[in-house]
Order: sequence, then C-alpha cells, then structure tokens
Amino acid sequence: MIVLGRDGFSEKLAKKMHAKFVRIESKIFPDGESYFRISEPERVKGEKVILVVRGESSKLDQNRMLTESLLILDKLKELRAKKTCLLLPYIPYARQDKEFLKGETISIKTFRSILKEKCDLLVNVTSHDFRKEGWIDRKTYVMDATDSIAEFLKSKKFKDPVFVAPDMGVNESVEKLAKSLGGNSLGFKKERDRKTGKIRTSGKIPNLRGKELVIYDDMVSTGGTIHNALKLAKKTGAGKIICVTIHMISVLNKKHGKNSIDLIRDECDEFLATDTIESEVSRISVIPDLAKTLLKIF
Repeated sequence: MIVLGRDGFSEKLAKKMHAKFVRIESKIFPDGESYFRISEPERVKGEKVILVVRGESSKLDQNRMLTESLLILDKLKELRAKKTCLLLPYIPYARQDKEFLKGETISIKTFRSILKEKCDLLVNVTSHDFRKEGWIDRKTYVMDATDSIAEFLKSKKFKDPVFVAPDMGVNESVEKLAKSLGGNSLGFKKERDRKTGKIRTSGKIPNLRGKELVIYDDMVSTGGTIHNALKLAKKTGAGKIICVTIHMISVLNKKHGKNSIDLIRDECDEFLATDTIESEVSRISVIPDLAKTLLKIF
C-alpha cells in the first residue's frame, strides 16, 4: 500500500499504517494555476493508493484542494493504480450542507458526488452533513474525531467537568465526550441570520460557578459560535474553560477585528484543534484512529 501526499501528516499516516510514502510535488504558476507531480510514478502501478489532500488553516484554499484531488486521481488511474482512496481529513465546501434559502447550491453534496466517481473510496473526518461515524454509501466513509479528542483530553484529569455544545447540532458528540471522560453535558441554541450571517446564541444555563468547562464544536471559521458560548458561560462564573474543535479554519472575525484563533484563545484558558487542517492550535492528532480505520475499510 502507498500513501501519497504533500506534508508531514501524510508521511506520519504512512508510517502508522506501515505503508510506503510517495510525495506529491506542487507549485503555483504566476497566473494562479496549480501544478502537481507524483514524484515516483513508477511505484504506483498495481498498488492500493491512499491520496491525502489536506489544507493549512491560515491559507486554506479549498478550490486548490479540489483541483489537486481531481488531477491526482486521474493521474493514478492513468498510472494503473490497483485501487484508490481519497482521504480529505477536512472535505472542502462542507459548510453548505442544506438549502437554507431557496435557490442555494448544496456544495458538499455536489462535490462529494463528483469526487467519489473518481476513486474507489472517499474518506473524510466529521463533516457538517454527516457527523456520525460510518458509511454514507458503498464508496463514502466518515470517521468521527470524538474518540481521538477524548483520548487526548484524558490527560487533563478533569474534576466533574461540563461539556458544552455551542450549537445543538453537535450535542450527540458532546454527550459522547461527557460519557467517555466522566461529566455532564449541556447545549446552547444557535440561530444564524441566513442573509447577514449574524449569530445569536441562547439557552437555559445552569449555575456553572467554579466548574471546568469544555466547549466543543465540529468546525470553527470566524469563531462567532464558540465566542458567544464563552460569553454566556463566563456570566455564570465558570472556572477553567477549554475550547476544542475538529476543523480549525483561521479567518478574520470582522466584528471583533481579530483572527478567529486569537479571538477564542484570548477568552479561554486553552484552545485546541485536531490536525485535520494544519494550524497553530492543532495539538490533537486523528492519525492513529485514521490509520486503524483505513486498514479496516480499504
């Protein structure tokens, strides 16, 4: 088996799976066009190949990730790879998973459909439309990152912690964390204005005075959802607060004039993310669980 990729994440995954690692060379032409090359094309023929396409938080280019996926998968077919798996730890265009306003495109549905036609298996970690682990269809598998996060948080040795969902949509994952680590869970209700994007967070908040809190969301972009939850939690006198996300997309929060990582980090005791996207807060690795999953299903 071969793991094909451009970064240390791919190389570590290959090592964990006891697979060969082959690097992808890349560059951007002056006009913005992307260039990719499989560095050792002769090794691909007759092999099962896992193509890893992963972004960086501070300069996440989702269009380039899709271009890389499509071009390399076509090249692997041309080079006669035995079987191909596309691993997108964070799958591009995952935000738009429903038609909230009439006439909107459902981007994740469209791109997932295109990508899975190019490979034998499409794998990603927790996306907006499928947060639970398992098969979506015979060619698509989603891995839940909650177990990886729970394993990392065990070292924190919490005392009667409270796990908070800033968006009720991830409440099941929060309950899973609470059960795994021993603690209670609660969820806030998030409402977003579909035209302006403004977020309103509400919910019945118990007395959290002195409690250790873990606020957990699947994706952070502007940071507005977690920031609102932080403000509500602080009003009740909560003690130590840790914020955790799976996918960290670092962008400017225009309302507060801060990068989203700084916005959250300035308001809590610790901010952690997984390494599905490379970021300065990516301290939780999904590689061990991904390696086990891929060896089982591919």
